[in-house]
Amino acid sequence: MRRFLALWMPFWRTERLQLSRPEDFPPDRPLVVHALAHNRHTVTGVSPAALAAGLTPGMPLAQARSLVPDLLTAEEDADAQRVALTNLCSWLIWLSPLPAFDAPDGLYSDTTGCAHLYGGETAMLDLVRERLKARGHSCSVALSDTAAASRALARSAIDRICLVPPGQQKQALQPLPCSALPLPEQTLSRLSRLGLNTIGALADLPRAPLAKRFGAELLTCLDEALGRQVRPLSVFQPVDRISLTRSLVEPISTPEAIATVIAALVPVVCERLMARGEGARQLDFLCVRVDGSIQAVRVGTSDPTADITRLTRLLKDQIPQIAPEFGIETVILTVSANEPLEAGPERSVLPDEAGSSETGLPASLIDRLLNRPGVVSVHQLAPRFSAWPEDGQSRVSPGDMAKPPFAGQMLWARPNILFDLPVRVQVTALLPDGAPRQFVLKRQTHRIAAADGPERLLGEWWQTPESYGAIRDYWQVETTTGLRLWLFRKGDGVHGWSGSGDWFLQGMF
Repeated sequence: MRRFLALWMPFWRTERLQLSRPEDFPPDRPLVVHALAHNRHTVTGVSPAALAAGLTPGMPLAQARSLVPDLLTAEEDADAQRVALTNLCSWLIWLSPLPAFDAPDGLYSDTTGCAHLYGGETAMLDLVRERLKARGHSCSVALSDTAAASRALARSAIDRICLVPPGQQKQALQPLPCSALPLPEQTLSRLSRLGLNTIGALADLPRAPLAKRFGAELLTCLDEALGRQVRPLSVFQPVDRISLTRSLVEPISTPEAIATVIAALVPVVCERLMARGEGARQLDFLCVRVDGSIQAVRVGTSDPTADITRLTRLLKDQIPQIAPEFGIETVILTVSANEPLEAGPERSVLPDEAGSSETGLPASLIDRLLNRPGVVSVHQLAPRFSAWPEDGQSRVSPGDMAKPPFAGQMLWARPNILFDLPVRVQVTALLPDGAPRQFVLKRQTHRIAAADGPERLLGEWWQTPESYGAIRDYWQVETTTGLRLWLFRKGDGVHGWSGSGDWFLQGMF
């Protein structure tokens, strides 16, 4: 089941001006945008302050000025609005590889298969609205099985979030007015005179009389909203993005044929990336089927790369997610996110034939894990500064491995095997603070032939009160049987406030 998100920005025209020219259009002053229509200027957009003052789109500008004497006005600039909406559509690619225009004040996005990346559909809608508000735009968002239904639901109220479960768009559309559908004003007026004010009332009528009285356009809008008819979205592609489009001689439908197309496109993309000194962080592979619908897959990398083998393997792993149906006639491969390739000790601009990164784990393995369905995150262990050895590692994302939080050198050697929890032992020492001579573990006595230490570690007194004044004295010991172990004593052996004086086994060399 496909899922479509629709965005509606009711104050788009005025917010664009208030963001670009705040000194001329302060947010607290009523502002309207007007355009010439039928030989008179008509209001096409209002600000929240103007809406609160009783102004609405569609009213004459002269009437608006009579209602609000100190009204700020600006003539509509269609070209500037189109450029701004294009920039916003390019920004929306972070959500899914299939954004589209809903001009003049809305956007679409085919989010099929993307919700799990953001914690579910509810969290995804909240994130979209939160990020859009951070850019200064109010919006209503809706998600359903069809783009037309999502559009109608999003435009039914200001500042609304509407999530329709799969297959429930008919029930969600029933109470909405017919004006929620993109119908001409003349058709809406005729429907109103007949008492057909809601989409539910319209959907229950016989189709033949509706088509005879209102034409096929009414039934087309209704069928698209209810999912009976599909109109493919015109997917937006930024001009500055690296993108390859190939029209196939004959439609393809087998995994082998799709893999062949991928193997032909990836080297060209990598060549263009290397020419720009950049590496791909995200690739979108779009397959246009013969019925006009689009199947899209997206893969990401843990670091910028232009490695042909690595990117080809990632895309081929996603082939099972593509449903060719009656065949694919056009394919598009786009680099939707890229970063500069930086040469240095942490990163090389040359492809790594072994497929391994400087951090020790194969970069190709990290990428394949990150792109598997259901995998939320992948972490690696990295050293971090900590007073106690058992806390000396932290989980970091693969992209942060090049900059570990702790890169210092230890003056004392550390054991090869470090226990998760120190093991309590009974130690005999010549003096309270002297070197250990023997210890008992699980009722077995081990005599110590040599000992080196102590290495004194102090607790992290700035973190917790319990760590203030805490001391550990570590000893490297070798038993008469050849075992090399790491022992420590809590406290300095003299002062009770520094520790209990108990001994523990921490690791093995």
